Amino acid sequence: MSKIAAEIKNSVVEFSEKVIFLGMPVLYFLISVAFYLRTYDSAQIKITLIQMGGTALLATWLIKIVEEDGWDFFKKNAIIVLPLFAFLVSGVISYFRSPFPYASGNELVRRVIYIGIALLVVKEFDSEEKLKKLFNWLFAAAFVATIYGVIQFLDYRFFPSPPEPGLDPFIWRQAFGSRIFSTFGNPNFFGDFLVVMSPITLAMYMKTRKFHFILLWLLIAFNTIYTYSKGAWLGFAAGLLIFVFLMVGFFIHAQKAKVQRILFAMLLGTILLVGGGMFHQMKGRPDSSSFRIFTWLSTIEMIKTNPVLGTGIGSFYVTYPAWRRPQIFFIEGRHNTETDHPEDEYLEVAYDEGLVGLGIFLWLLAVFLMVGFKNLQVFSKQTTDKTKADLRPYYQLGIFTAISAQLIHNFVCVSLRFVSSGVFLWLLIGLIGALNIHYRQGARENSEPSKPLLPSGFKKLLQGGVAALALYLMWVFYGYFNADVKHNLAIFYSKQGQWIPALESYSNVAKQNPSFIMAHYFMGNVYNDRWASGDAERSIEKYKDVWKLAPNYVQSHHQAGLIYLKWGEDEKRFADQARAQGNANAAREHEKKKLELWDKAMKEFEKYRTIDPIFPLNYYRMAWIFMQLGRQDKAEQMYKDHLEFPEKLKSYPHNAWVEDWAVRRAGEYSETCVNLGNMKFMAGNMDEAKKYYEKAVALSPDSLNAIKNLAVLLGRQGQIQQATELWQKARKLSPNDPDVQRVFQGR
Repeated sequence: MSKIAAEIKNSVVEFSEKVIFLGMPVLYFLISVAFYLRTYDSAQIKITLIQMGGTALLATWLIKIVEEDGWDFFKKNAIIVLPLFAFLVSGVISYFRSPFPYASGNELVRRVIYIGIALLVVKEFDSEEKLKKLFNWLFAAAFVATIYGVIQFLDYRFFPSPPEPGLDPFIWRQAFGSRIFSTFGNPNFFGDFLVVMSPITLAMYMKTRKFHFILLWLLIAFNTIYTYSKGAWLGFAAGLLIFVFLMVGFFIHAQKAKVQRILFAMLLGTILLVGGGMFHQMKGRPDSSSFRIFTWLSTIEMIKTNPVLGTGIGSFYVTYPAWRRPQIFFIEGRHNTETDHPEDEYLEVAYDEGLVGLGIFLWLLAVFLMVGFKNLQVFSKQTTDKTKADLRPYYQLGIFTAISAQLIHNFVCVSLRFVSSGVFLWLLIGLIGALNIHYRQGARENSEPSKPLLPSGFKKLLQGGVAALALYLMWVFYGYFNADVKHNLAIFYSKQGQWIPALESYSNVAKQNPSFIMAHYFMGNVYNDRWASGDAERSIEKYKDVWKLAPNYVQSHHQAGLIYLKWGEDEKRFADQARAQGNANAAREHEKKKLELWDKAMKEFEKYRTIDPIFPLNYYRMAWIFMQLGRQDKAEQMYKDHLEFPEKLKSYPHNAWVEDWAVRRAGEYSETCVNLGNMKFMAGNMDEAKKYYEKAVALSPDSLNAIKNLAVLLGRQGQIQQATELWQKARKLSPNDPDVQRVFQGR
């Protein structure tokens, strides 16, 4: 190699190292503390950071490897790196099997970046100096996040509720009530970060006895408590349990009995506090537990559809709506929510990549947990004067405990697909590998440089290709971020009724991020709201775009049914106008079109009924169509189906968690009873009408419509005193109601 070539090689390698060893700590700091509230999703900035920053770091690293011919490293350390490559290959194969290329593509990108980060750390973080810089940035991030958490704690307890200003200066203040979420935008995500940082911080305090580490740990403990996340409490307690036993087993000898007693006292206190807190929370808020039970049951049923190879990486959230248990709608109290992940990482891997993918994932975890434990056995014995000041044994203690606690946390809460959680798992895995490979007592001879595998010219071409691809991907990922900003703006325009700028913004979102399902869905809704000429067709086309990405996305089938219903009403009006003008042929054509559209509406409503069998408006609109078609019996059956469904949840296969679910939606079932009463009233069946009106009042004693209708019926039956009492009650509830005023004007 010529001198100039050697200098170029050294310059490329040195520059790459500077980028990596500054970029990695800064990237993790920013992912931990950054949020941007002008996007639709406040966490989008974290996603963009890992997409753009991760791409830049991995591209730089690949250029470095090519330049220094560093391929032999992976061959020499196959035992460590092979599970990582296997899990990466599992994701790639799963992507090509997936029926949802956009959803799977997004997840595959994250998988590549996560595995790439782990491999980069394994190879490059080969000294205590590099590790120390990385951890110092993580500790700084923890200080920022926990101090902001304290600000949120004080803001909720001592300052007025929004929209009044408070101690927290940001518009998302008190978004989760008393639960703090810090820079993570969600208490559970914040809790996962705290679970990871707790043992690492405690390990540094045990090694250095520096005050700022115990202060940080106390801040972490305080913040963990006030996330009110039972999963985070479980992870925190599990981490402390593991930490104490490892600390006593490997680092604190028998002569330090006082320290052992302090640690065990801390452990006992934490277990009692966490156990009591979890019991109290589960007793006071059982919904989070029942939510998980029903979600896990649905996920297990989903796994059975493709148990060996899975459905496709990242496909859970687009397929789950068809499997969601009806109780979830009662628990959440809403019908248009999404569940992106099943609150159990292992079940999600099994669904996405089958038992084969889950086996590879568990193999990977087992390898690195065993390696980490072996590291502890070896490192704790390195007590010579040369190594006793080395922080790496304590880094390993914190890392091993952190990953163990996080994996326990991920059994019950938070998916590792979320950036704020996933980045730390793969960092910890990489650090275990790096410590195993690079930690040695004393200096180590430099290994012989690898023989060049690629010609110099091809190297430059390959490096240029890597750089070009990285720049292109970063441009695409910035487009995703910009799409999230525009989506937020489009929602603003929609709420203001500014249809044209709203549609233009949504259209730009779909161009910059074709996988953004919500943009297509909201465009369909805008056409529905605007309802200009041709908007019916446009709306249906947008819902079809939604179904290409997610066949059962939230309420899209109900919305499509509503479009067909309204469209049919238009055709009915056109038919009436044609008849009035004496144009019988045109009237027949419009009538035919009306029936076709209402038939399509019924099909879409039925699709949504299978997904969400408790949504009242779905039943009401189906009943309305039947009434328009003269099928009173079918309309009545629709209302009865709505009323009777909660009873089905008390028997198999819905009885994993039994309660009187209808109580949670008493107002809705009261309204259905009123509708049934009205049908019976119009048919002259007063006894049946009375029965349903009375049931409506019993379900919802303050239902004005139920009270008025029952009062009218009782008045017609001559039960004047009872009717008068009901009208008096209606008067108290709504003195300005026109019907109430009409009744009392003549008195």
